[in-house]
Amino acid sequence: MRVIVVGAGIWGLACAYACVRRGDSVSVYDAGRIGDGASGGIVGALGPYVPDEWTQKKQYQFEALDTAAGFWKTVDARSGMASGYGRIGRLQPLITQKAVALAEARAISAQELWQGRFEWRVENRPDTMSEHAAPFGVAHDTISARIHPAKATTSLGAACQALGVSLFENHPVTTLSDNAISGPWGTASADAVIVAAGVAGFEMIAPYTPLHPGSGVKGQAAVLGADMAGHPQIYADGVYIIPHANGAVAVGSTSEKTWTADGIDDQLDTVIAKAHAICPVLENATVLQRWSGIRPKARRRDPMLGAVPTLKGVYTALGAFKIGFGLSHKIGETVASQIRDEPVDIPECFTLDWHMAK
Repeated sequence: MRVIVVGAGIWGLACAYACVRRGDSVSVYDAGRIGDGASGGIVGALGPYVPDEWTQKKQYQFEALDTAAGFWKTVDARSGMASGYGRIGRLQPLITQKAVALAEARAISAQELWQGRFEWRVENRPDTMSEHAAPFGVAHDTISARIHPAKATTSLGAACQALGVSLFENHPVTTLSDNAISGPWGTASADAVIVAAGVAGFEMIAPYTPLHPGSGVKGQAAVLGADMAGHPQIYADGVYIIPHANGAVAVGSTSEKTWTADGIDDQLDTVIAKAHAICPVLENATVLQRWSGIRPKARRRDPMLGAVPTLKGVYTALGAFKIGFGLSHKIGETVASQIRDEPVDIPECFTLDWHMAK
């Protein structure tokens, strides 16, 4: 099968990787370069839904997180690069006695729902966290992982090319048609076209959907010069604190539905200040990098996968938003099955049809 993927972000590359491993001839077109958009970020928190009130969506995510270590190990071996993946676990503060009781109940349900492979447990507050941030201890899950988004995207792109994927950077796509794409560079056709171009992808398919498919949400994050290697990631007060493998710590991120400029502003300072309050060891850390990007949020938040009904041979892999890296390789396999009309076991809320329902 000949496959065209529009977008060289994490979902586009994951689709390309899944397809080329099935023996497809795959080409990837991007308006810029690999990871230019939201996939070039710096935070990379891969965390699960809470282990209770189990749903098909939670099962899908669990399977993705469970298999992520093996996926990224293989990708990094093929590329010769480091994605920054590490299953380091996650701490979430418990701020009331009621929260402690709920966390203890979830520890019991996790034994069954996570199939004994991972734990959710209640622990005392670690020394890295301030007392006011976690007055009743923390919930510690061992399934959560971290990844370095920009490095992981680069690694996956190189792995795709090592398997024979053709990558066309600086090839913007302006028009979709049956089994084809067009741009100022010309036209290309294939048996299947997968639109995975982030926020730009929403605009590409909008003329062919009854409702506008999605929008962008601005995020800002920073990298601090502090060594917390060996510590779990922390999610507290809406802020992620991610110890990376290189001795730096990423903190983020904002979630801005409206903004006046795409770049850095004082909202990032608020995130950094919150991180200082949660982890006093970060207070004197130098800010090594500041980042902002526009993340693609589908109109009903969940991923948007499936065939565009008014175009022959055109499919979507859109709406990565905050869960793009955690689900990426499973999304790729799902879409590789969809373009073959193979049965897929995905939540209804992940389908394009569900998003387009009024």
